[in-house]
Amino acid sequence: MAFRYSVRFSGAGAHGLIQAARILAEAAAIYDDKIAAESCSYGPEARGSASRAEVIVSDAAIDYPRAETIDLLVALTQDAFDRYGKDLKPAGTLLVDAEIEISNGKPDWRVFLVPFAELAAQECGNAQVVPMIALGFLAAITDVVSRSSIRQAILARIPKESESAYLRAFDLGLNAAVSQAAPAVQDSAAPE
Repeated sequence: MAFRYSVRFSGAGAHGLIQAARILAEAAAIYDDKIAAESCSYGPEARGSASRAEVIVSDAAIDYPRAETIDLLVALTQDAFDRYGKDLKPAGTLLVDAEIEISNGKPDWRVFLVPFAELAAQECGNAQVVPMIALGFLAAITDVVSRSSIRQAILARIPKESESAYLRAFDLGLNAAVSQAAPAVQDSAAPE
């Protein structure tokens, strides 16, 4: 059976979700020699409203570029989790901002609460790097795309003057994942 893994980045418009998805797709397809498809969705009021970007990584042809059920969901806002959490597979991985309440989680989800906005502000001084922190965390907890390939894709896509900030944020995500050795920092099966 072919390998197929789907990731959805979700949050508010202007979070840089599409950029993160494109970096992940390019890392998979160009540097890891896998097959990848990237798609995105956002409303006409893109700044501040819900948006999403999806990446499917496979070792076989991808016949449909949209993910209907998700292996890993990155949710940066409460609205994003409320809207897209239902699409996360049983035993899927939820990578969510620490401020989000998970009231309708499933008991078999692998849940990571990460203070993305706080890390970006305190450690990087730049809210635009939140998706790079998420990519670093994702790279540390999965083996879907290699860390070195994501790093190469960041360097290929990010303007030269921003490279160090984006790579620092990526490394910050890697380190945050290492410090959260046990994934269940919030029990998604806990009663409301």
